[in-house]
Amino acid sequence: MIGAKDRRATWRLLLTFVLAVICLGGTASAEPAKWIVRPSESKISFSGTHAGRAFTGEFRTWTADIRFDPKDLKGSKAVVLVNLASASTGDQTYDKTLPTVDWFDVGKFAEARFETATFAALGSNQFEAQGTLSLRGLNADVLLKFTFEEQGTTAKLSGETTLQRLAFGIGKGSDAPGDWVSLDIPVSVSLVMDKAP
Repeated sequence: MIGAKDRRATWRLLLTFVLAVICLGGTASAEPAKWIVRPSESKISFSGTHAGRAFTGEFRTWTADIRFDPKDLKGSKAVVLVNLASASTGDQTYDKTLPTVDWFDVGKFAEARFETATFAALGSNQFEAQGTLSLRGLNADVLLKFTFEEQGTTAKLSGETTLQRLAFGIGKGSDAPGDWVSLDIPVSVSLVMDKAP
């Protein structure tokens, strides 16, 4: 027969095991903070040159699902969907050309999608995100370097990358050599976000 002393020891062991499982389960299920973008204070913009003249533009409609924690880069994730028809440069000629078949081809490809695969810390508040951009039915790896500044429940994210437009077939039919429109298109991201409750 098991004595009272042995039973107490057994119960203590079981209780310790159960508490350990609960703690480990809680740690495993924790996720990085979800951030809600403030659209009126955030922007995704692009730039380049046309016939030697600089131009800038932005996408007016897009969504971002961001879950980011500088202390949990492995668990962090971001997915950004951009409405290509919302591209605007303020120049009528450019704005009429961008949606056409040889450029964004918005009739066939309504949106672009960027999804992160990994994050890395570069020191201080600087990071980089490696991900895949899907645009016009083509995929390419993209490296976005950014700063992330968090103050309480608010955060600011500013990042930059450069896209090669021919990697997505943009302007391939009318200007593959880049004689008129620059082959490299810088893209910048500026976000103001609130931590979800």
